[in-house]
Amino acid sequence: MQRYSYILLILFAAACNMPNKNSNSKRFTKDSTAVFNFIHSGDSLYASKASYLTFSKSLDLYNSAWQVANQSNDTSLLAACVFAKGRAFDAINNNPQKTINYYTEAAQLYATLPNKQAAALYIKHLVAHSYDKVKDSTHCINILNELFTEIENKPDSVRKQMGFIAEMALVSTEVNNYTLADSILQHLTKRQWIINDNTEYDYLNHYYLTQAKIAVFMKQHIGTPYLDSVETVLKYCSNLSDSMFYSSELYQLNKWAKNSSKENYYLHLNNAVFNKFNSPEKVRETQDKIAKMEVAAIETQRKVEQELSAFRKLFIYILTTLLAVITLLALFLAKRNKEIKRKKKELEKKNLQNELLNKEIHHRVKNNLQMIMSLVYMQERNSDTEEVKKNMQNIRLRIESIAELHQQLIEQADEVDLKKYIQKIVSNVSNLLGDDKNVLTYLEIQPLKVSQKISFPLGLIINEWITNSVKYAQPVAAPLTLFIEIWNVNDEIKIHYKDNGKPQITKANKKSLGLSIINLLVAQLNGTIKIDAENIFNYHVTIPLASGE
Repeated sequence: MQRYSYILLILFAAACNMPNKNSNSKRFTKDSTAVFNFIHSGDSLYASKASYLTFSKSLDLYNSAWQVANQSNDTSLLAACVFAKGRAFDAINNNPQKTINYYTEAAQLYATLPNKQAAALYIKHLVAHSYDKVKDSTHCINILNELFTEIENKPDSVRKQMGFIAEMALVSTEVNNYTLADSILQHLTKRQWIINDNTEYDYLNHYYLTQAKIAVFMKQHIGTPYLDSVETVLKYCSNLSDSMFYSSELYQLNKWAKNSSKENYYLHLNNAVFNKFNSPEKVRETQDKIAKMEVAAIETQRKVEQELSAFRKLFIYILTTLLAVITLLALFLAKRNKEIKRKKKELEKKNLQNELLNKEIHHRVKNNLQMIMSLVYMQERNSDTEEVKKNMQNIRLRIESIAELHQQLIEQADEVDLKKYIQKIVSNVSNLLGDDKNVLTYLEIQPLKVSQKISFPLGLIINEWITNSVKYAQPVAAPLTLFIEIWNVNDEIKIHYKDNGKPQITKANKKSLGLSIINLLVAQLNGTIKIDAENIFNYHVTIPLASGE
């Protein structure tokens, strides 16, 4: 009799899943229409570039499109949505690793689709641009070189349609590789092929900027006419985002060219636009909106699972009713299975509630840290004493290390992605302290997840090292280069840090607050620290993984 029960179960399941081609076709048409309506609405907001809030609103629409595409299981729809979400995170620029992840996924999806290879290459150059934003020049240059090789062998008729080649050259200048930028413009494209694309990037404008940077920074042509072209571009900018970008670039170019009057003009202009674009209220509103969207996405997924669970319960109930007349044994097995599922759902529900509560706590802590950083920054700006400003700056960097840890704890339950955490700290310190000098970073960090008991002290240690290098290192040959290696050997974390500053063998000042903090944190982790006898700023630290247990 049990055999007949299983036969009835199979026949019922087959009937429920009988394909309907006409129904599937109508559903695909409906899904694709909904997806592209959401994306089109998001693109309209994105194109205005009025403030960070417009980007977060566009992300909300892209997320709605993604939910529809994800249920349709159509690769082309999913690729378009993932790419759109990557663009929004790229514009908001508060989570670079998510930007890299979305762009990488979109490039891989497009590469699997016929006649979409050009789109895959285009998005791949955005991955390089995203690595540039986190100061990972090594990965950025590697991807650009891969693209150079892939595009170089394509015919002119194909390369002519690739306006983003000019964007590749601009990305190369952002990591100070002007030779590669010049080679890209010389060998992969022609000036007459490049036009502005208002839906994505103004490629022609970026071409002028790239040529200006090559002329000034690499060829030392101070009087290049490309500077005039970039000034004309700024004059006709129609949104705050572009005005902020071009005024910043013109400030750097004129500073290098020692044109003090224009340098001061574009510095004041950039500050004015920046303050208007990044008003604290809009930034805070954007951050809150993104956090709510993350919680809403989890809630939506939970509701979908509940609906599926409800369908399964109904299916089991009907099946149990049919099989009840056949055998009491089948009824007993069905009841027991139902009880097991009920207890499992209760455990899953409690676990989800605990995870959401934990993330909410970390989110509130992070918001409080952001408020403290703002107060410290206000004190820094209002102080007339250089020593006080430096102290406030050091305090802010340490708080930022703690805030980044809480951001990771929002995204991950118990463990922290060490590579992502260190990349964020390096980016924060380099951006804050490296305004007057070029800073290159070489990060070789083994993928490793550790407890917050390790990541928090280690983040503060690296924060102190980088701050010390940026402020005091005297490179033998510019630019300043920072080397950070982290790997796991036999359940021990090995860290090696150095810069290309002139070697120093003088004993370190024992009263130094930074050195005291480093030694205290290493001791807290039950670790050991070794300093190179020929250079006291070449550090080797070993930390047992058991410190985080």
